[in-house]
Amino acid sequence: MAFESIARFYDLDDGRISDDIPFHLGFARKTGGPVLDLGVGSGRLAIPIAREGIRVVGLDISKNMLAIGQKRIKELRLSQAIHLIQADFRDPPLRPRRFSLAYCGYNAFLHLIEPQEQLDALMAWKALLRPGGLLVIDIENLQLEGLAGMAEQSALELEESFLEPETGVPILKFTETHINLPDQTFTIHRFYERLAPNGNWDRYESQFQLRILFQRELELLLVCTGYVDLRFYGDYELTPWTPDAPRLIAVASADA
Repeated sequence: MAFESIARFYDLDDGRISDDIPFHLGFARKTGGPVLDLGVGSGRLAIPIAREGIRVVGLDISKNMLAIGQKRIKELRLSQAIHLIQADFRDPPLRPRRFSLAYCGYNAFLHLIEPQEQLDALMAWKALLRPGGLLVIDIENLQLEGLAGMAEQSALELEESFLEPETGVPILKFTETHINLPDQTFTIHRFYERLAPNGNWDRYESQFQLRILFQRELELLLVCTGYVDLRFYGDYELTPWTPDAPRLIAVASADA
């Protein structure tokens, strides 16, 4: 589980991402809910949607991430609007034809490595959508030139340092990335060091693999699993996708 051991640092790090929130809010408003958040984590996207009065069900395999999310939801008095479930999002334990919108936000789809598990997940998600319901997948638009450069810079490096808001304790973030272009995967070794009261640095680390996925592949996966009305965007302003766009965002409909 990619974030189980480093969950306590998620909101300080990736949890700061906010550019995609208005984008997902727009689709949630358009469809009216209920909404399925695939890889909900600590509720970064689910909470703003629930604040709009739209019901959200969030799935995540990480117990620690869900515990953080549940605490935030309770503090914000959104427990009636958001229901969190610990489960593998490749096979959601939910009844079919329930949701008007499902989204797999910010690179979460890249955790599906093998083509068969990508296909199985897309089929399972389609079964949960109402006729005409929307699926949104948001991943980084990886380009071969950039990947080749990353392959040459695989050494462990200090990526960032910041202070823990509640305590002011220093935290260091280190990342090491290994690219396997023939296999279309990259492996990320990430760890955080937190200054302990005794002056030592406590380490929290994780290693996970992500898929390198291109637009034509994603299109084929969606077509093969029966989605229709495919649209591809290159950013959160709904600019049509181009090869040099920063994001690869797919929006597709479940068949009626």
